[in-house]
Amino acid sequence: MNSRMDLLVSAHFVQAGRVGGAEQMLYGLIKGFRQIGQPVKLLVANPDQLDPGFRGWFESEKCGEMIVTGKSSRRFLAEQMACLDREIAGDAVVFPNYFTPPIIPRRVGNPLTVIHDLQYRYFPEYFSRQRRAWMNMAHRLTLRKAFKVIAISSSVRDDIEKHYGDAAAARTTVIHDPIDWTRFEDEDDLAPPGEPYILSVAAQYPHKNLATLVRAYGEVRKRHPDYKLLLVGQAGDRLLGTRGGTDLRKLIAEEGLSDSVVITGYLSDKELGRLLRNATLFAFPSVFEGFGMPPLEAMGFGVPTITTRCGSLPEVTLGRAAYVQDPYSVGEWADRISEVLDAPANHRVAAKDVAEIRRRYAPSNIAMQYLQALEHPL
Repeated sequence: MNSRMDLLVSAHFVQAGRVGGAEQMLYGLIKGFRQIGQPVKLLVANPDQLDPGFRGWFESEKCGEMIVTGKSSRRFLAEQMACLDREIAGDAVVFPNYFTPPIIPRRVGNPLTVIHDLQYRYFPEYFSRQRRAWMNMAHRLTLRKAFKVIAISSSVRDDIEKHYGDAAAARTTVIHDPIDWTRFEDEDDLAPPGEPYILSVAAQYPHKNLATLVRAYGEVRKRHPDYKLLLVGQAGDRLLGTRGGTDLRKLIAEEGLSDSVVITGYLSDKELGRLLRNATLFAFPSVFEGFGMPPLEAMGFGVPTITTRCGSLPEVTLGRAAYVQDPYSVGEWADRISEVLDAPANHRVAAKDVAEIRRRYAPSNIAMQYLQALEHPL
């Protein structure tokens, strides 16, 4: 296999901390390409939209070139303009977030596009009519034009088959997201938090179902008053692409939990790593996931993890997390959390499972799968 192709990767969709897991998927993939010796040309409209830590790493590690092209505040126009830039050429181009520009000259190379989920079809109330129409059109365009379509889980591929037919599914290859645990390394050796805590990491999108977790924690606190609940993730009004959801701060106040539920907001990788390593329990109540990085990140540290059976979660956690049957049941969540807190050591992820998770989702492993997909036509 030729592992030194001229590879373009579009990062036009990134607005640091505001687009959810797709951003971390991109960073992990680029690191994977670096690990297997595959340089990339990273296409950006504005380098300042990238996470500063990633940008510094990319430049210091000499991973390839960062090319400023497609200068536009509109992401989709920027990607199309980049393709029309006569200075841009390669063997293949990766579009990491569902959109394939309609016009891709041959000099740009074969397009590979990643579809993360079809959430708008399951929760239309969280998207405007115009947004739903756009997503449908963009997915159809991608499924028609891309040299290869990547679904980030079998669950997403099944949805593509359900909504777009057998031919679309036949054009789709399943490659899971990479997870880069090295980004959580704590070079400053920050001290762990002083009180025991339950941790949840999720941008405050409505489908993350954090309101159920907050209500369940109110019950847990009666049995385990020493534990706090830490909610890490970007606030809803800072996120792009959806609308609606619960005002968590208002709910926390109404439940009388303001002194024991901490909303941290978006954290740096180092700060998040400290919380992951020291958590007693990780809870992820999401009711829809195309992939779901946070529970795997926690399991990769051996942290007992409770999540749901919704979407891709049983698939990507390899059946090795603890699962609630009814994701909206406050009582079931409270019971499962209390069960772990009664004897945390008995629920830690087994060492062999930690090793398997880290091996399977290693950026180098995922990047190699991308190169294989690019080099084998349909």
